[in-house]
Amino acid sequence: MTNVELKAKVEEIIAIEDYFDRAIAISNFEKEYKGTEFFKITKKSLNDVVQEYLKMRITEPAGIKAAIQKILDGLNFDNAKSVLDKFSESFGQENEELLSSLSELKDLIK
Repeated sequence: MTNVELKAKVEEIIAIEDYFDRAIAISNFEKEYKGTEFFKITKKSLNDVVQEYLKMRITEPAGIKAAIQKILDGLNFDNAKSVLDKFSESFGQENEELLSSLSELKDLIK
């Protein structure tokens, strides 16, 4: 297995979001991983490689951009609009009441 193939497999494992499913995938790939030239040279455990690779991916600019985009894609602006509409309605009513009170105060002062 080449380093390019190893990278592809590690990326496949990293894409698994569930911790337990990821742990199973690591365990299932362990034997094949130990046959790679990378393992023979580095003697790094597959779990360490996955964790180090994940940290590297997260901290590189493309990883940061992807993480921010994922968060933005998950935002529901319909809910934010609803909250802002309620906020506007509430202040609109309070402003009307305040203007009415100021008008009454102005009439009393005259």
